[in-house]
Amino acid sequence: MKRTKLAKKGKTKISVFKRKLWKVVSKRIKERDKYICYTSKVKVSGSNAHCGHGLPSSVCGARLRYHPKNLHCQSYRENVNAGGNGAIYYQEQVKQYGQKAVNKLYALQNKFIDADETFYELLTGLYETGTWEDIEYFLEN
Repeated sequence: MKRTKLAKKGKTKISVFKRKLWKVVSKRIKERDKYICYTSKVKVSGSNAHCGHGLPSSVCGARLRYHPKNLHCQSYRENVNAGGNGAIYYQEQVKQYGQKAVNKLYALQNKFIDADETFYELLTGLYETGTWEDIEYFLEN
């Protein structure tokens, strides 16, 4: 990795923390879902196994970007070619968690959090060793 001025001063770019976290999150979510696509119910593996978002990562903010109820295993086709298949994804979330829980989940989109180095380090640790309840509590409060 190319050293930047930040790295020379002992600071790490947020992107390094994000990449590390996503690697841990993606693996744990796919394992939780037993490599079954959330929207097509097809068994996936290798590069066909993705970790997809219910509310898209580009608009959901840091809380939902890593929230286990907004993340599920998806096939490449569903996640990339079908754009996440949002309508089916949402229906599956309501079926699995209930409408009230999904409403509460999506309301987190508008709840600001300072996603700094500490946030990424703590969340990485929770995804490595914590329970789903611990992760959700951290992201919701």
